[in-house]
Amino acid sequence: MRSILWTVLCGLLLAGAAAAQDACLTGASQLPDQRALAALRQATEATCPCDSFAGQGARRAYKRCAADVLKAAVAGSQLRTQCRRQAKAVNRGAVCGSDRTACGRVRSGDRVSCRLARTSGGGMCGDRPSYSESECVEDTHCADVVDWTAGTCADPRRPGPFAAGARTIQMIKPSVVDPQVDRVLNTIVWYPAPIGSGPIDGTFGAVLNAPVESSGAPYPVLLFSHGSCGFPTQARYLTALLASQGFVVIAPPHPGNTISEFPACAAPATQVASVQERPQDMIFALDFMLDQSAQPATDFTAALDPDKVGMSGHSFGGLITFLVAAQDPRIKVAMPFAAAAPVSPVLAVPSLIMLGQIDSVVNNTAIRNAFQAASAPKYLVELEHTGHYAWSIACFASADCAPPATLTQPEAHAAVIRWVLPFLRLHLEGDESYAPFFARTLPGAVLTAVP
Repeated sequence: MRSILWTVLCGLLLAGAAAAQDACLTGASQLPDQRALAALRQATEATCPCDSFAGQGARRAYKRCAADVLKAAVAGSQLRTQCRRQAKAVNRGAVCGSDRTACGRVRSGDRVSCRLARTSGGGMCGDRPSYSESECVEDTHCADVVDWTAGTCADPRRPGPFAAGARTIQMIKPSVVDPQVDRVLNTIVWYPAPIGSGPIDGTFGAVLNAPVESSGAPYPVLLFSHGSCGFPTQARYLTALLASQGFVVIAPPHPGNTISEFPACAAPATQVASVQERPQDMIFALDFMLDQSAQPATDFTAALDPDKVGMSGHSFGGLITFLVAAQDPRIKVAMPFAAAAPVSPVLAVPSLIMLGQIDSVVNNTAIRNAFQAASAPKYLVELEHTGHYAWSIACFASADCAPPATLTQPEAHAAVIRWVLPFLRLHLEGDESYAPFFARTLPGAVLTAVP
């Protein structure tokens, strides 16, 4: 028994020693390093608030302050010495205490960088024949410009120009399995609302029953199908944000296969019936809302763009994304997240396929095969250190979701948003300025792009 314990202990010590020698943001140290650098950034901003440094000598004062915080973090082992160079680079790329602004630069569509330019004396950001530059007025650090805006200055994590509104709309349709039975779809719809609307309802992440903001209409549309035994608001961190960014998101429940019907929702017969029912739930909800938009006197009159419709879903909803995209020609893009058994049909529209590398619920090999079969343009994003629940607000304690060994839900959600919004901007709205997001990846994500 002692020999076994000694062997285990030696193994743990050797693994820890190996991790300690990893280069920054690599190997077993990748996730701890990401968190340590993020914590250092927060500590620096708390100790050295950027907007508190002004006047003569302010730049030097900021650098000294930031350097002291970094030194303390390394001395206290909050940051590995291997990451000191990355931390110094973040501090050098800060505009704090200077008359400079961060310029996001994109060269030849796929090389992203950032520089600090003076805000006076002719040194401002500006395009050249070989590259384009944007002034990132909302960013104080080049690190954010590169990682989170891909040099475009558009950070997907930020709320958009609208408030997010939400309401529940009842839709009734006949069952596919038994046409004599009605399916009541109490569908959640998120949409752009007037800025300043409030208060925010926590269940929806949006202002309940706010008026629809008409100034940006018609808006692109995204359908969302929840997971098996799931619920329509399970991705409210994303759906509400998209509403603030100018999208209408339609998320019906799937009767018989929702969390309120657990455990019957997981029964094999229910799963079989759901494969038949769910695609028609989504198509019916889209028909209903497009009809509301086409009518002259509804709350959603002229609010939806019928030529810009996307389909998305998580887990079982990811499988439904494949099915709906094949059945309804109005679907212009598809985003299956951690999709269940996506063996067919083949996606023939632009797609963003996402998976968690440690997913123990669905078959990642099948997802990768579905990506290989899909038509271009297509993107596969594999999130490291997370599993099946990265796309949901729910985190069921398991190997898939066990922080700190895995991503926390906020960490996972930020990673999801980093890819989803740029994909919709690029391929649903046709905004080519978002192409740089798919020219590079981030620590913790593996990108396979076939433009």
